[in-house]
Amino acid sequence: MNNSVDFSRVVFAVIGFSASLTLFVPNVKKWHRQQVTTEKLRIINEALEQAEERVAKFQERHDRMLGQMCSYYLTNKELEEALAGARAAVNDASEFAAQLRKMQLTIISSFPGDQLTKSQA
Repeated sequence: MNNSVDFSRVVFAVIGFSASLTLFVPNVKKWHRQQVTTEKLRIINEALEQAEERVAKFQERHDRMLGQMCSYYLTNKELEEALAGARAAVNDASEFAAQLRKMQLTIISSFPGDQLTKSQA
């Protein structure tokens, strides 16, 4: 009789452990997805900050060149080419920043609002 009691305790312990795993694993997966999403958002935020800084620098350079051109009333070919190149760099940097912003919004919208808001707070 003592063996059957010990055996039933082992069976109940295994059943209890299995049940706790079935309840615990989905929460771990959910937590892991949130951590991965938070890390992706952090990386995108850093890249977005750098991209927006680049846009601002390119815009400043473009404005300086435009100011030089206007102040001297010159239509120097090299200055025109530099101005066109600067405008292209501003456009590329702006497009890159816009793509990062879209990616950020896509990631944010892929999670329910309550969970993401709590993890960012």
